[in-house]
Amino acid sequence: MLGSLPKRAKHNIILFTVSFVYIFVIGLFPDNQNLSFVYYTFISLIYFFSILTIKDKSNHYFYVPVIMIILTWVTEFLNFPLLSRITGIISTFFFFIIIILLVIRVARSKTVGVLEFLESVNVYLLLGIAGSILFGMIYSTNHDAYNPKGEILKNQADFIYYSFVTMTTLGYGDITPNDSLARSLSIFFSVAGQLYLTMIIAMLVGKYLSEQTEK
Repeated sequence: MLGSLPKRAKHNIILFTVSFVYIFVIGLFPDNQNLSFVYYTFISLIYFFSILTIKDKSNHYFYVPVIMIILTWVTEFLNFPLLSRITGIISTFFFFIIIILLVIRVARSKTVGVLEFLESVNVYLLLGIAGSILFGMIYSTNHDAYNPKGEILKNQADFIYYSFVTMTTLGYGDITPNDSLARSLSIFFSVAGQLYLTMIIAMLVGKYLSEQTEK
């Protein structure tokens, strides 16, 4: 079925599917050594398909996800704390670039259809993934940065959970920021999540109404 779709639609559907599994499905399984392998595999796929959603007809962008994937797996196998932080910063920067480019594309679109809505959802999911990487990086530097009521944050699922709870301003309170940097980033992602939803909904609805008026 995907074979008959335009490349842009196909890549966005695959990115959504891979991100969905990364965010909602992997964390359902028991925590063990293989779970980290699964997370790194899926984040590598997210790097790759993120580029495919925004690349032009040439292939010169492909070195970017290749570098990201190499850094991710080297960090996993060699377990260098400094390299892990550098990889986290680069990964976050990478996702913010993808997010900006996707938002610009949606903003410039003259029509509002399923594809534009799907790209908007992908932006929100990538924002949450970027947040989880940053929160995890802070925790790896300072295990006292968060206060999970006596528990240890074990795997990426905890940071994904905290990232989206923060973005939605749901605030269960089971994980709370405990130092200035963690609090500042939590404020940033809570504001960014709400602003994005407000602005993207207004933009899409405005475009849709304008399109209906022109008809």
